[in-house]
Amino acid sequence: MIERIEEILRSMMHSDPSPAVRDAASSSLGRLQAKRSVGSSLQILRTGPVADRIRIVHSAEEIGGREGVTLLVAALSDQEAEVRGAAARGLSLFPSVPVLKVLAERLPKEQGVVLGNILETLGMSRRKELAPVIGRYVGHSDEFVSGKAVRAFALVAGKEDWEKILAQAGSGSANVRAAVAAALSEWSEGEA
Repeated sequence: MIERIEEILRSMMHSDPSPAVRDAASSSLGRLQAKRSVGSSLQILRTGPVADRIRIVHSAEEIGGREGVTLLVAALSDQEAEVRGAAARGLSLFPSVPVLKVLAERLPKEQGVVLGNILETLGMSRRKELAPVIGRYVGHSDEFVSGKAVRAFALVAGKEDWEKILAQAGSGSANVRAAVAAALSEWSEGEA
């Protein structure tokens, strides 16, 4: 069946009179071929150069579905922070409970940009049950992490949590204070 689907997509890509149809067929064919190559992509994630591993992460975002998430979760264990950080950001597109659980489990193992990216992704899910998990990082010693935590926390915070965000307005870090200023736009009267 897959061969027939690819044959139809190739035909549409080369002979359909509509540019929009040709573009859609080309994009679909690329995604199908990428899905079929998950095994080789996993091998590249294990042994390939950093640039190739990052390319796999970005491709996985486009692939989406089970295959894309599998690649992104695998990249969270990469030895390079740059690859893990890109994977954490890519997973923001797939905020399922299993993905959020994997991200939350990575928190104590990470630092710096990767930790900040994971917090940001967790916050983007807007799942209120993540407030205690994210809240632990508000006021973190790394100002980048603390800033990301403040912004993420604002997306999941209940009315009882906002004092924790407001307390960071007096931070010695301009980065954290800027994050507080941006986070305050998340307040709504429904939180009162």
